[in-house]
Amino acid sequence: MKRLFFIAVLLFYSITTNSLYAQGSRVVESKTTQLTVTIPSEEITIDPMIYGQMLEDCNDKVIYGGIVSNEGEENKAVTELLRPLNIPVMRWPAGTAIYNYEWRKGIGKTRKAEKERIWGGMEYYTFGTDEFIAWCNQLDIAPYINIPMGNNNTYEHSLGSALDWIEYVNGATNTTYGALRARNGHAEPYGVKLWCIGNENYLGNRFHKGESAETYATNLAHWAKVIKSIYPDLNLLGVGRTPDWTKVVLDKCNEWIDYLTLHFYVSAHIDNTTLLDPHKSLFTAALVEANLKENIEVLKAANAKYGREENPIRFSIDEWNNRHSVKGGEKFYFTRQDDRRQYDVITTATMLNVFLRNSPYVAMANYIFPVNGHGLVKTVGENDAYRSVIYYVFELYRKHLVGKLLNVDVAGAGVANVRLGDYARLDGDVTASTRSIEQDLCFVDAAATMNDSGEICIALTNRSHDKVQKIKLDIPEGYSVAEVWSLESDDIAAANTPENRDVVQPELLKEKKSTLSLKPCGLKIVVCRAK
Repeated sequence: MKRLFFIAVLLFYSITTNSLYAQGSRVVESKTTQLTVTIPSEEITIDPMIYGQMLEDCNDKVIYGGIVSNEGEENKAVTELLRPLNIPVMRWPAGTAIYNYEWRKGIGKTRKAEKERIWGGMEYYTFGTDEFIAWCNQLDIAPYINIPMGNNNTYEHSLGSALDWIEYVNGATNTTYGALRARNGHAEPYGVKLWCIGNENYLGNRFHKGESAETYATNLAHWAKVIKSIYPDLNLLGVGRTPDWTKVVLDKCNEWIDYLTLHFYVSAHIDNTTLLDPHKSLFTAALVEANLKENIEVLKAANAKYGREENPIRFSIDEWNNRHSVKGGEKFYFTRQDDRRQYDVITTATMLNVFLRNSPYVAMANYIFPVNGHGLVKTVGENDAYRSVIYYVFELYRKHLVGKLLNVDVAGAGVANVRLGDYARLDGDVTASTRSIEQDLCFVDAAATMNDSGEICIALTNRSHDKVQKIKLDIPEGYSVAEVWSLESDDIAAANTPENRDVVQPELLKEKKSTLSLKPCGLKIVVCRAK
């Protein structure tokens, strides 16, 4: 009865929601997975900002020792490796570190290093507001600035300080802080559009006490209303969480915000290089998607209720990645420095598939981090760098998985009618009821798009850690397979290292068939063109 009810619920949602539930996944007894791609009747545009990134001084050489040296000298090797990724947006100074970041100390000629009291290490303030925006501009990245809205009664966490910062960045030269920016060497306003108010305000840290949804929403409404009254063209982001929290914030702040943020961290337990309980990492994106579905229903209702359907509030997955906890003795220790491996290809790609499938409600996502910590790029000293394996996931998706969303139906091998919470290891706020959802999980997970040139691009991932998956593609009439890109290895723990930098990299296959196979934890991108 429970399974019949769940199927009925999915059927209802598939009728009422064009994009969110257009993707089907059914476990069937078959040696070959059948994957069918169809063009929907209604166009759904994918926002390229789902391929965004985030910078934070978290004592893991992300900014200092990553983007720049402690003295603020740019690592050109990092910049040039990031350039081909065409990163659309960069969030900074980012997450919890904002509560210890004082923006005024990062402008002007005199910079003084201080202890960073959230994550440890040092904040050198040599990569401040002007440097961040200049670095983004040279890479054609939209800068996104996160404002602290703490409750420790300091000016740095006040609305006044936030307005000063916005004025420094966007104000005319006849304003106090716009004039200061001009004296610091940049007369023209920067025109930064994206500003987030707060970060994980529901959690506490040494500079902020955790808040209820009601308290946060009340403060956010006041701040956002004042900011929008002065700068009506800004796009403001507020903090989301679970559906109940999201509803409270939307009810109070719907008139002034443009995005709500959500944070999701896949978690992997690793012994040496071996991924333990692999199903709990490789399938975690399914639980993320279930959480998103619930939040999206709340979002859609609020947009309809408050007249925001023409200019809808959307979600930004402001922080996400696959966190490694490495075994040491009898315990596991969290680290950002563990190598990214072939199994990280799947945790990364399946999360991107979720963001794609939930377009247009998910309109931004910011991976942490592009450099060193969980990084796409790893540095060697201050003048050298190389690509980790997940660099290529972003490179392939950013190039191919863009444009309009297509429908994908998957029927094949997998695990049937399983509880999502049993197939996930997720750091993030998910309700017990969401974890209890029972669902089929195919080994093959997929997303498909059509770009502006009319190419159909299909991302295929194998969530099995030990079984090859055979796939038969059924693509729209008039199309044929033109390219197949493979990001695979015979070893799911394979990683690129400073000594061996090309262990795993994409390969353009010679065969162009609609029947193909995926190695364990493998990714293929199939490009189809009109005949």
